[in-house]
Amino acid sequence: MNRLSDRQLVDMLLANDEMTVEYVFFHRCESMFAHIISSVFQSQVKKEELITDFYLYLSADDWRRLRQFEFRSELNTWLTVVAIRFFDQKKASLQTKTEEIDAQINEEVRHIPDDFDILDEMSRVELYDAIDKLPKYRERMALLGQLAGKSAETIAEEMNCSVAAVYNLTKKARMAVKKTMKGKEK
Repeated sequence: MNRLSDRQLVDMLLANDEMTVEYVFFHRCESMFAHIISSVFQSQVKKEELITDFYLYLSADDWRRLRQFEFRSELNTWLTVVAIRFFDQKKASLQTKTEEIDAQINEEVRHIPDDFDILDEMSRVELYDAIDKLPKYRERMALLGQLAGKSAETIAEEMNCSVAAVYNLTKKARMAVKKTMKGKEK
């Protein structure tokens, strides 16, 4: 695959050739995408998830965005520019969603019973402090959405993931919060 021209690679991507998709996104350009992600997000994020999101973005509507590539530059150069714009927009979107959820949480926090099921004895302040310390952004978003009373479907739509992923993220977040709180008891 290393010897294929940009035109050949694009044609194979447009034909949804799985080996070419794997090669372009997870071999040839993976380190470039990882570098861009690290530069844009500057925090712990799942690079594989974001690269997959970028692939889904480019391949949407029968590769509509990739069809805009006019071969005026190298494919890697074009992918770099598009990836930077995509990841910048993704970060802004995630920040906006976080701010919206945080605002909703602040508004609804008084409606959450003190005996929220993560730990019966912990206060709301301790709970939110523990959530703020979650190292994984997506787990924090899922748990905060649940605390705000949102359905798993709504959270999944906002986070652009599956409902199953929301349940998984929420479960992991609850376990991490429990672990954090049990550590405070000692």
